[in-house]
Amino acid sequence: MADNGTIEIDFPSYVLEYDRTLLRKSLQIAGREVAAAARRNIRGSVGGGRLYYGPGGSIGYRGGSSSGAYRASAPGQAPVSVTGTLARSIKAKLRRGATSDVETVKDAAFYAKFLEAGAKGGGPGKRNQRSRGKTYVAGGRVLKPRKFLSAALAQCAPDIRRRLADAAVRGVVMERVKK
Repeated sequence: MADNGTIEIDFPSYVLEYDRTLLRKSLQIAGREVAAAARRNIRGSVGGGRLYYGPGGSIGYRGGSSSGAYRASAPGQAPVSVTGTLARSIKAKLRRGATSDVETVKDAAFYAKFLEAGAKGGGPGKRNQRSRGKTYVAGGRVLKPRKFLSAALAQCAPDIRRRLADAAVRGVVMERVKK
């Protein structure tokens, strides 16, 4: 008891510590979920777009050695899987950093970005001609986006939010600090 009639109580000091292992595991699971959903969407797509006949340009293109009709996906649908290259190229990987961890879902097929974002150009006509110092691509072809990664992320988003919030809450620990 102090001289002025007050009581002084000394509490030990505590500090919040954060364990990132649960969050890392949850990020890895979330990345695998998104990659699996994207692969499932591609493999399950039946196509509703243009009908192509014949084997295509080369052996690796559109199942080049197979004959018969092939129906492409319509804009807004997941791409149709013919050879399985796009679905096999989708991988999830955790990159650890000093301050934060990032889960990346990558698609290694060179045409994946064209399908996800869309593309213009190609086809018959003049290509990559210079006109007054500017390079342009002429041609009437336009590939509208066939969203497969962003659609898979939107599909899995509610579950990912819940899982990461739970991991963040369970990762916080109060530890006593010595004076």
